[in-house]
Amino acid sequence: MNAYRRIFVLGSGFSKSFLPQMPTLRDLNELIPFGIPEEFPHFRDYCKRFLELCNGQSEYLNIENLATSILSARIFPGERERLYHASLRFELLRFIASVIRHDEGLSGESACIMGKFLKACINNPAEGHRETLLLSFNYDTLIESAIALDPELRNMASVDYGVRIERADRSARREAFAHTIDLLKIHGSLNWFPVKGVTDELDLNNICQVEPEDRSFPIYCEDTPVYIPMAHAKESFLRGSLFNVLWSKADYYLKNAEEIYFIGYGFPKSDVNNLDFLLSHRERFKKVVVFEREGHPDLERLQRLLGKELVLSCDAKTFLA
Repeated sequence: MNAYRRIFVLGSGFSKSFLPQMPTLRDLNELIPFGIPEEFPHFRDYCKRFLELCNGQSEYLNIENLATSILSARIFPGERERLYHASLRFELLRFIASVIRHDEGLSGESACIMGKFLKACINNPAEGHRETLLLSFNYDTLIESAIALDPELRNMASVDYGVRIERADRSARREAFAHTIDLLKIHGSLNWFPVKGVTDELDLNNICQVEPEDRSFPIYCEDTPVYIPMAHAKESFLRGSLFNVLWSKADYYLKNAEEIYFIGYGFPKSDVNNLDFLLSHRERFKKVVVFEREGHPDLERLQRLLGKELVLSCDAKTFLA
């Protein structure tokens, strides 16, 4: 009654297929260190120094290693070092968010395919059941933007994040729709922000949604959005109820789904927690769509992990078309 029959699990390949300038992990790594903008001086200098320490061996300098190192540090010799590290942490998170944020609309063909896909995912909660869930590891707002820019979708359905996240402009009138597109973003979202004054745990009652057209946007746009970065040190982000509720819901829905599809998610070796979380449901996997050339090590690894018949090397947009 409260579960979904079908779940689409979306990874970065899904977003990049529809918006080529949307970076994947590979693209982010190529920006480090010399593609880091000057507005992030502490993070840029930290990366350059790290590269020097590694004798110029750039394979040690990837965003996952850097984020893990910065976010896991807890002990500092003095107040100067603690404040420097706080600035470093802030710039790291802002850098990732700034690179991933893309608010421009999709091209005509992409918008058409995305619109058709999202219309097929619409639920009617009043009927007493929900057919389709989009479970996303991404924190970009590609889907939200696609809905907002599609006149038919915009007047037909609203996004249901699986938890109640109030708009920052709570006094603004919002039209209620009977239909929903259910989008569970278990790593957070670039349009979610801690309510002003919140400095520690991320609870359901202290997160708000902020869009560029909102009256509150100017007072939130310099803050750090609520998302879990690509790092192995994630414990500090899991304090509070927000992510605990999101992941508990995801686990329940995956256990009770009849069909699970993966689009643009490549089961990275580095994310052991996700592998354990997802592979326990493998008997209901229907298709895993990734875009890698034949013979690529990542494609062959996936085929060994899941079986050749399950893995399809195909662009996400082409698959959904």
